[in-house]
Amino acid sequence: MIGPGGFMAAPKAAERPTYNTAPIRCGRLKCKWRGYEGELVGLPSKKFGAGVTDKVCPDCGKNEYCFMTSREIAAWERRKEEGCAA
Repeated sequence: MIGPGGFMAAPKAAERPTYNTAPIRCGRLKCKWRGYEGELVGLPSKKFGAGVTDKVCPDCGKNEYCFMTSREIAAWERRKEEGCAA
């Protein structure tokens, strides 16, 4: 199929925010950790060897994360403010 991008052009990748600026959450559903990419812990990779590090959740050790939605960010900030006030 020929389109505006050329023959069989791949769709553009979704733009991601710059590193350590957008709030993230752990990819494991039961884990409650929220934070930024810079707060992830670097561990030696089991898949690629000791020369490569994986960034994992500081609470559960999962190697996946998701960017939070605006509603999740609002709830996360509310909880942080309540924790500081108590």
